[in-house]
Amino acid sequence: MQPDTGFNAIAATYDAGFTQSITGSLQRKRVWHYLKKYLRSPLSVLEINCGTGEDAIMLAGKGHQVTATDLSEEMIRVAAQKNNPGNVTFSVCGFEELHLTYPDEQYQLIFSNFAGLNCVDAATLKKLNSDFSKLLAPKGKLIMVLLGKKCWIERLFFTWKGEPGKAKRRQQQTTAKLNDHATQQTFCYDAKEIALLFADFKMTEKKPVGIFIPPSYLEPLIKRNRFMVPFIQIAECLGSFSWLSDHADHTFMVLEKK
Repeated sequence: MQPDTGFNAIAATYDAGFTQSITGSLQRKRVWHYLKKYLRSPLSVLEINCGTGEDAIMLAGKGHQVTATDLSEEMIRVAAQKNNPGNVTFSVCGFEELHLTYPDEQYQLIFSNFAGLNCVDAATLKKLNSDFSKLLAPKGKLIMVLLGKKCWIERLFFTWKGEPGKAKRRQQQTTAKLNDHATQQTFCYDAKEIALLFADFKMTEKKPVGIFIPPSYLEPLIKRNRFMVPFIQIAECLGSFSWLSDHADHTFMVLEKK
């Protein structure tokens, strides 16, 4: 089981700090916009790193049967307290236990939002390729939203601040600060690397999420300049080209089981 090094500590404040933030809500709307074309008929969905359950509850509200999992007991506790449509089940489960916990399930969609899979290294992802393939029905889809490896806003911001090391921190293993007391080891991958690691799948789509919506740590800047939000939203829509995916804050990727 991959260790939970800090997500329990931020569960109680996660929604206020990200889900309900301007940057977080704008990025989630973009993910939902890209996701909706894959949700046209009721699906059995396995969500991993579900956090406080925002995506799971949305999916269940649209008629999908959702099994939502997270390694953090506190994240699951917060999620389970929310208004549940009735067709979502929350469970504490790490990535590497999924195939053992649900050995007889055949999901039509596995969904991972906002960098959960950036918490594990390439060797683990290669193993998950096989695990996820077993959990998916024929032609089932794996949709993941990962950190963009070449986020241009981050590079520009830290270069402007005179911190060139941070400007390219996504190029190597790094440590993400969750709060004043908790950190998480982070590994970034571009779309080509993901396609190679998930050899049992074919990548059918990739889209930028946050090509103009900035990373959440720039939330204070956006709050001071709220007049920018409509322009950022327009720019985000106009910049939804697949070739920009690796340069956004996050990348939306769709992989289909071969």
